[in-house]
Formats: sequence, structure tokens, C-alpha cells
Amino acid sequence: MNNFQPQVRHLLIIEDKKYRQTISLQEESYSIGRHPKNSIVINSHQASRHHGTLMRRKNRVTNEYCYWILDGDLDSKKSRNGIYVNGQKCVLKELKSGDLVNFGCEVNATYYALNELSNTVIDLDAIKSTQLDKNALEIQNNINFSETNLDIISAEILNPKDTLQAQEYQDPLTKLPNRILFKEYLSIGLKNASQCQSFLVVMLLDINHFKAINKNWGYPVGDQILQEVAKRLDSSLRNSDIVARWGDDEFVLLFPKISQLDDLEKIMQRIMTNISKPLHILEHQLYLEYSIGQAIYPQEGQDAKTLLRKAEVALLNKKKQLKIPDKSCQLTIDPKASKLLKAKTALQQALEQEELILYYQPQIKIETGEVSGIEALVRWNHPNLGQISPQKFIPLAEQTDLILGIGKWILRQACYQNKAWQDRGLLAFPISVNLSPRQLEDPNFIKMVKQVLGETKLAPHWLELEITEKFLLNNPAMAHQVLHDLRELGVYLSMDDFGSGYSCLNHLPKFPFGTLKIAQSCIKELTETPESIAVIAAAIALGKSLDLRVVAEGVETQQQLDLLRNLDCLEMQGYLLSHPLTQQEATSFLSLYHGRVVAS
Repeated sequence: MNNFQPQVRHLLIIEDKKYRQTISLQEESYSIGRHPKNSIVINSHQASRHHGTLMRRKNRVTNEYCYWILDGDLDSKKSRNGIYVNGQKCVLKELKSGDLVNFGCEVNATYYALNELSNTVIDLDAIKSTQLDKNALEIQNNINFSETNLDIISAEILNPKDTLQAQEYQDPLTKLPNRILFKEYLSIGLKNASQCQSFLVVMLLDINHFKAINKNWGYPVGDQILQEVAKRLDSSLRNSDIVARWGDDEFVLLFPKISQLDDLEKIMQRIMTNISKPLHILEHQLYLEYSIGQAIYPQEGQDAKTLLRKAEVALLNKKKQLKIPDKSCQLTIDPKASKLLKAKTALQQALEQEELILYYQPQIKIETGEVSGIEALVRWNHPNLGQISPQKFIPLAEQTDLILGIGKWILRQACYQNKAWQDRGLLAFPISVNLSPRQLEDPNFIKMVKQVLGETKLAPHWLELEITEKFLLNNPAMAHQVLHDLRELGVYLSMDDFGSGYSCLNHLPKFPFGTLKIAQSCIKELTETPESIAVIAAAIALGKSLDLRVVAEGVETQQQLDLLRNLDCLEMQGYLLSHPLTQQEATSFLSLYHGRVVAS
């Protein structure tokens, strides 16, 4: 039995073209929709099956009970056409006496909170619906308001202060739910996930360098960007998902119904595709960069506090990677975030407008002069600045997620080109592609490589991926797993820039490398002095002991070539034999030297 004894009587009158319902509200919650199992049934095909929910809550100021109306059901599934209170669309709103509610169709309702009723109110159980043409006058006469009550109603409608409490649940700038409302959704979602034994994901999304945007372009532009990002996020979600504003430049997303984690990946691809599109601000195209941290129920937490904390830790770790670039990058990248943002936008446009181009540098067997492989090298043909070397723009890309898009483009173009050479009947050999540590840390990287090989129809053993020592040292466990997964695909792996300042002697035997590339910096210092010769000789001996193919990079002089030959280095590449070649030049080179020697 319900022991709730209201000091104020709550009344909801719902009207459509044929019927009127008069309902005395006393329960904790009411479901509203066209499905007959709802507590309150509305008669319209345009209404959703579960269109809205009435919830009883205690007013913090008056300490009296009041009713809130929620768009959708308690499973976070929003309605199709929305709910409007006094003409304004809302997600959740505290109802005030006299409020007019529209359900996105021809059905309307009026809510009253009254201190006294002269006649008995017809209860929902007593009358579900009454034909308006026969009984409208009778029902209207059932409700007789005293002058005192009418004065109260008018005051509540006109007093703007009464709407302040409802605003506590909505972000005024983006019109999204705020932290308070999000936590209510999360609490409901966790209960449902526990009952249904499904996954639930909490995700924090942060706009990188947003302070620089406000500082350099002004707060109105920053507000405009936040509003646009909010719209894109909201339009990308499923009906059951929630997005809320969490902080200045942070949004929080709730995915309450995830049956398989693969579903989350598809949702995130749709979201990132949408929010990564350029924003048109002040007659300029602006590309934003985002950091994301997430936590999954139940494996990473089973309560709201734990999930939010772990998502925040993951986000902070992601942002730390952006704030601590490689020291070698600091000379080529302006540390000011605003300039980084502008440069990143230019690089994004370069990728979309096909300003990037691949060059190809052959690898040669020293003893026979035969071509044993070829390395793909990217260049940026800027329309105003001319050709930009990768040493200048790749570090920039690595400070953002742009390196993922550029890396995929390089891999796809290289694989297409190698397959095209094979289809022309030219000598088959592996094509080498450099990888960034950021690519290898991407959880979708293995899947992307497999996808590119499938698209280009290049056999995996004709692809060689070059990995630097730095990645192995930063995260040996991750490196071990990723490299073994790549090797299982049939792709060959190369240790790049060996001897460039790091030391992987202890780690090298643990990884499935097939090639060891001696760094250009080591070859550049190669002279006839015993010290420099000893370093190169040790690297060559190490590679041979591990049954690795050893390639010397950056060979530019005849003296270097002779010394390497004497040290029994079998393969090399560098300007002495061939500069990096365009696609047309490389095709001519391979056709000319097909079956012939390049050097002797």
C-alpha cells in the first residue's frame, strides 16, 4: 500500500482530438506512451511506445514533493519527437502548476499542483479515458478552483525564479544534460546493466588545445565551437545513449546498452567521423583534435564513482602523451598550442587535398648489385611552401591523432604501388613502410593492416613494417603483443634506426624481427678509425647471430660503401645508389634494372 500523503495534490489533464484523461498523481513514477502497458496511455501514432516518464522528487527549497517529466523511459531511451514544456524542448524538467506539455504530436497535457480541491478528483484507475464529445463538460465541472488557488497558479506561471531549479539539470550553453542529470542517468543505467548482464561504457571526451582557442580567437568563438561539437555528438548517438557537458571543454558519454564490445567500436567510428569533420569558423576551416578516456562496466568498475574516476585517469594519460612530445620534435614545432592547431589544420587539409606524395628508395645487395627491397618515404608538396620533408611534419602529426590517418594513407598507397609493380611483371620484393609509435598503440591497428592488405590484394610477405627502438623500450609488453600479431598476419618486421641512441640488445631477441637497419647517424660517422668500425661491426655481427637481414641506411660516399663491404654488410640504401624516386621514376628504375645489377 502506498503511504504517500501529499500536502499538495498533483493533477495531470491529457487531451487529444478525441479523449481527455484526468489523472491524480500519487505514485513514485508514471510511464507515458502509446503502448497499452504504460501507466498513462496517449492515443497518437506519432507518439513513441514509451514517450516520457513522470518522476516524483522532493523540492530542495520547499521540501515538498513535486513531479519532473523526463523525455523517454528510465532505460535512457529518448522519444522520437521529444517533449515540449511551455513550447521549449526539454530532456528533464520540473513541472510547475499551469505548465503546458506537448508530446511532439497532437497530444497535449496541463499540469496543476493544488492545495485543495472542492470535488473529488477522478483517479486513473477509476477512469482511463473519456470521450470528449460526451463528457468534457462533466469532467470540467469536476474541478472547481477557488480564487486563492487561481492566484497561486498565476503567480507560479509568471515568477521566473521558479525555473531556476530546473536549470540545474541542463547546461545553459549547449542545452545538454549537465553533471547532475548525467549521474542520474548513469545510476539508472548501472541498475539495468546489472539486471540484463550487459556492458555499460562511460567515456570522457576532451577538446585538445581549447584554452588556446579561447585565448586567441575569443570566448564567443569558443562557445560556438562547443555548441557545434555538442550537436554533432548528440546526433551521432543511438537513441539509448546519453551525452552531457562535463566541464569547460569536456563532454561525457554514456553507452548503457552494449551487448558486445565490438558494437562500441562501430558507434565510436560514427562519432569520430562526425566530430572530425571541419568546423567553419570565421570563414576558416578548423579541424579539432580530441582526447578520449573510457571505463567499461563491469570489468573496470561496478559503481558510478569508480567508472568516472577510471575514465578520467584514462583521459589524463591520453593528454599527457600530447603534452610531452619527443625532444627531437621541439626544434621543428612551435610549442604554442594555437600555432599547433593551425599547423594541424593545414596538415589535415594536405591529406584531404592529396598534397602528400610517396617517394621510393631502393635497397641494394652490395655484392650482387640487385634490388632487394624498396622503402616508401612520404613528402608534403605544399602549394605555397613547396616540398616539406617528413622530419618537419611527421613530428607534428605524432602530437595529434593525424598520424593515424596519414599512416593509413601511406600504407595503402605503398601496398597498391607494390602490387601494381608485380602486376606489370617487375621483380617482386618487399616494400618497407615506417610506423609511428602512436600507430602501434592504436587498438585498431592490426585490423587496419589486415583491411589494407585485403583492399590492395598484396600478399602479406611483400610488406615490411619498420619499427623504431623507442617503441620497444617505452612499452615492451605491448610491443611484444603487437609485433607477434603482425607476424601472424604474415607481415615482415624491421628494426629501424638501430644504434641511434637507444639500446635494445636485451630486448631484440624477444621480438620477431626479420631485418635490422643500421641508423643513418651511425653510417654518417663511419670512418677508418677503430672505434667507429667496431660499432658497425658489432651491429652486423648481432644481426647475423639472430639470422636477421642487415641493411645499412644513408650510404652516401664510396668510402662508406667500401668499409661496409669489408665488414661483410650485405645490403644498403642511400643517395650513393639512388635518391628517393617518384612513382614514375621508381617504375622506370625498376624496369631498367630488372634482372641487372645496380652497383658493383
